[in-house]
Amino acid sequence: MFKFLFRFMGSWVTPPLPIDFGKPQLPSDLPPMTTQPVFSSSSSFSYEVFLSFRGEDTRTNFTDHLYKALCDKGIYTFIDRELVRGEEISPALVKAIEESRISLIVFSENYASSRWCLDELVKILQCKQSNQQIVLPIFYKVDPSDVRHQRSSYGDAFVHHESKFKDDKQKVLKWRRALKEAANLSGWHFKEGHYEATFINNIVDGILSRVPTYWNVAKYPVGIQSHVQDVKKLLDVGGNGHRMVGIWGTSGIGKTTIAKAIRNAIAHEFEGSCFLPNVREGSLVQLQETLLDKILGKNLKIGNVDEGIGVIKERLRHKKILLILDDVDQLEQLENLAGDDWFGDGSRVIITTKNRRLLNNREIELIYEVKKLDCNQALELFSWHAFRRSEPPKDYLKLAQRAIAFADGLPLALKILGSHLRGTDIRLWQDTLNGYEGEPYTHIERILQKSYDALDHRAKEYFLDIACFFKGEYEDYVLRIVPKIFIEEFVDKALITIEGRMILMHDLLANLGKDIVHKESPNDPGQRSRLWFYEDVIQVLMESTGTRNIKGIMVKLPKAAKITLNPECFRNMVNLKIFINHNASLCGDINYLPNVLRWIDWDGYQLQSLPPNFQGNHLVKFKMSRSHIRQLEGFKHLPNLTHMNLSGCQFLEKIPDLSGIPNIKDLNLSGCTSLVEVDDSVGLLDKLVKLDLSECVKLTRFGTRLRLKSLEELDLRNCKRLESFPEIEVEMESLWRLNMQESGIRELPLSISYLTGLQSLNLSGCFNLTGFELRLLYCWSTLQELRLAGINFVTLPECISKFVSLNELDLCDCKYLLEIPQKVLPPSLDTVYLDDCTSLGKIPNLPSEVEDKYLSLINCVGLRGYDITENSILDQVSSHPDSQFQITLPGDEVPKWFSCCKDATLVKDEYSSKVVARCEVSFEIPPNLDWETLRLVLCVVVNKGNAYGVTESPLLKTGPGGAETSVHINRKKVQSTSYEVTESHVALYCIPLLNRSELGVGEELTRLQQGNMCQIIFEFWKMPTSVKILCGVHLLGHQVADVTVDRGQRQCLLPDAMAVDDDDDDDDDDDYDDDDDVAKMPCGVHLLGHQVADVTVDRGQRQCLLPDAMAVDDDIHDDQHQDNELLSLTLASKTSLGKRLCGSDFMALYDDHRANVGAQEAQWLTLFTEPADHPKRRHIDLNEEPRQ
Repeated sequence: MFKFLFRFMGSWVTPPLPIDFGKPQLPSDLPPMTTQPVFSSSSSFSYEVFLSFRGEDTRTNFTDHLYKALCDKGIYTFIDRELVRGEEISPALVKAIEESRISLIVFSENYASSRWCLDELVKILQCKQSNQQIVLPIFYKVDPSDVRHQRSSYGDAFVHHESKFKDDKQKVLKWRRALKEAANLSGWHFKEGHYEATFINNIVDGILSRVPTYWNVAKYPVGIQSHVQDVKKLLDVGGNGHRMVGIWGTSGIGKTTIAKAIRNAIAHEFEGSCFLPNVREGSLVQLQETLLDKILGKNLKIGNVDEGIGVIKERLRHKKILLILDDVDQLEQLENLAGDDWFGDGSRVIITTKNRRLLNNREIELIYEVKKLDCNQALELFSWHAFRRSEPPKDYLKLAQRAIAFADGLPLALKILGSHLRGTDIRLWQDTLNGYEGEPYTHIERILQKSYDALDHRAKEYFLDIACFFKGEYEDYVLRIVPKIFIEEFVDKALITIEGRMILMHDLLANLGKDIVHKESPNDPGQRSRLWFYEDVIQVLMESTGTRNIKGIMVKLPKAAKITLNPECFRNMVNLKIFINHNASLCGDINYLPNVLRWIDWDGYQLQSLPPNFQGNHLVKFKMSRSHIRQLEGFKHLPNLTHMNLSGCQFLEKIPDLSGIPNIKDLNLSGCTSLVEVDDSVGLLDKLVKLDLSECVKLTRFGTRLRLKSLEELDLRNCKRLESFPEIEVEMESLWRLNMQESGIRELPLSISYLTGLQSLNLSGCFNLTGFELRLLYCWSTLQELRLAGINFVTLPECISKFVSLNELDLCDCKYLLEIPQKVLPPSLDTVYLDDCTSLGKIPNLPSEVEDKYLSLINCVGLRGYDITENSILDQVSSHPDSQFQITLPGDEVPKWFSCCKDATLVKDEYSSKVVARCEVSFEIPPNLDWETLRLVLCVVVNKGNAYGVTESPLLKTGPGGAETSVHINRKKVQSTSYEVTESHVALYCIPLLNRSELGVGEELTRLQQGNMCQIIFEFWKMPTSVKILCGVHLLGHQVADVTVDRGQRQCLLPDAMAVDDDDDDDDDDDYDDDDDVAKMPCGVHLLGHQVADVTVDRGQRQCLLPDAMAVDDDIHDDQHQDNELLSLTLASKTSLGKRLCGSDFMALYDDHRANVGAQEAQWLTLFTEPADHPKRRHIDLNEEPRQ
């Protein structure tokens, strides 16, 4: 299968909201707080987006809808709600523009009639220059050309402005220039007839791709910025080569916080970034998988550490990445995660550690030592946490100074101590600080211990649970055992943090909790309240030495192993509430389980049933996946159970009446291969959110009624014997995903219309399904993914066009499908799978409104030999400059219109020493092209045949094959794409030459244009043996605006952006006389775009011959040239073409051909290569009369 996996660096997270201080919990005689925090740990911008628009045109419709869509995605957007304005734009508005990362300009019909809008525009463009603000225009029902040249309503507006401001012509000129500049930027064009919701979704997706992701650093990052600047100097971001920098310091001093802040500051300058937290706690294989997933966006599975090293070297050796390894304590971790020269040029690796010797052993010379905070910084950080202000009140000053002396300049200690004392009176402050004196601990240990001591009894219990069992787990997971009120308390007291929905606790705090438990009984683990250290756990379970003191056990071995349980091991643990088995195989009989158990997570349970005396009334979570359990007796009354997971229980045959489990939310029975029947009561559990019965291959009965109002996901995938679907008795609007792939369902009830909120429906492989009609579905506005592979359609039902949000359609293996008319396709559809549609005889055109399109036609034998033309590619490409199109179809050669076709060759990889297939194409792009709209069309064809003359292919033999193509301009990577390829198929993909999401924030396009040298590298791996790989390159360029050229007394409209040399003195043009100074492109690489060029014209043949063997196709069918059409240019070796034309000669020729060219102001020309000795190519005398 041929997939394209585009990697976008930029994604967006909600910016921090202004801090709400509320009322201070301090004595009433304290002075009022006047200092406001000004920290921004993530960004210097107050807003992500500023909206500029004409209120009377779009305030209550388009702009309001756009604003809501941006806010719904968490994009902090400024919108001016004022209906009446003064003479000048307000200072608040100017400030909002200056403090926005992106400005969206909605050009509507009357935008230019507002002087305030024009002043806003001028200010926005000033910020573009000074602040690197991203500016994106939206042309809402107006022609971009009218905005650019002030025509139509924009021209009328300027007639008024020039009259009103006749004494201030510079102001009007400034407005004109601003409109022209903004209209030349890439953006979005909304035309009449387009679907507004789809259009807005495209805009929001575009904004999300441009906004970088920021990590939460610290609520009050005092002193952090100076650390960041110091480390940045060591990193030398932007320099060549590879560099590793160590950040070294004691626990609690802020190493991780500094690393996160550095990541926020520089990640956008890399192709990918990965922050691996708590390296010392994770397995090396898992860490390698995470690294690959974060950089490549692929969930790759690694078998062992050595394989992981090979994959990292192979896949990341050309990528410029930022890797941060946090809390490293073993040299082995560095050696297996970040070797020398594993990553692309310019990559940077940051290591945080408490062990300087480790850095020295790794020969890391650049080491940054994190020093403790000085007195002023310590006082400020403490004050923020204690008083929510930058300095203490006067009557608390001496106490605060005393407190920071105990904290010894450690940020963690200052944060915890300040949070502990916040809101208390002076007497309690004095008592607390007095208590620190004389304690036999270090400064930080005293502070942490006192913070724990101040908790009430229940809070202490949950604190120890988190420290021993749940550190690093997802909040939703922990909330099943720890009430939310205590989670909030721990966050407020700085004992835990929540990042990315995970509960994090500093090692010092976790160690404090474990030390408290260990001190309960230093010599007898059976007397402690919690067990987590594997040696203690094994001793207690095998020797049955547990006591009533034990409340929780976690079995986590260094590596998976077998443990034989004592049958009575749980007998005395009458207070055991938590039992978690991570990786042990626990064997042997069990005669007893405590009835107070709330949490059982025991994969691979060896017995066929639970002990008969176990009641489980307190159970909240019950997980025994891949166990030998056969029956669920004793599960008739479990009022507190919310999550039950019995996946992979291959001996379980029946699910009994579960009406006694009314609060269950998640029921997972996937892979229960012997399960035959599910009781009707399951269909009536009104709090059930997720039900998974996938891979229950013997299931024949799944209830008769569904009344699951809360259900969101239902999975019946591969239930091959399930023939009927229950009647749906109520509207189930919460259900968004229904998967019945390859089930035995024969028909769906009419009540399927009650599923009004479906977003994903999968009926692929339901070969027994008859009579299904799409019109029965009432999820017109919500359905996004529809999979109907194997359903016997001849034509696609026209009602599919009503699913206005549908973006992915799978019709694979629809053997009788003949064609897909474009008119029936929904407007937002961007991905269509038509593999194995053997009767299909025509390639469908996807809707023009969508930006990125993917069309898979693997094994569509009816298309073999189909001549996919340049125009068919152009038809699929959206007018949006960042649009992409991918297609694969049967074939064995690069299309003939690719003038560059090159074989891949075998080379030895310098990093892994493996032999790989590689193809490289380099060329110099001509000047004066519209860079922002240039697109590459790349082609890969893999054919059978021993192309490399070897009996054993040095390429890996597993398939389908993988490929990666990277595009470099002036040695800077600007685009990269990974995909799969299939034998005997043509893979084509059209992508922007410049992917702005990979350029980085504030990257200047002009920095990439000096010399315009472009290099395209194809690399292949995991290819089948004995193959031949062909690669093709083609470049598309978009037309620039209409240009009116003043030739002395002449006014002439040239074809769009086609400028000429107006210099009559040919002697000054020396560069055209030297064969070595022209733009060259090896292999005849095909280039599409516009170039400033002089021409020699054969009038009789209606053919313009450009320098460097360029030719102009002056197409007779002028009515076929459309607005926003793409054109092609081709470069080859320079040949002698005779006398060059000057500008005036060209104008004369233009007049001669004007009747043929047509009266349109914008005209497209196709330029192509012809050899110098082509029989039709002749030098002509410009004085010769044109043929009639």
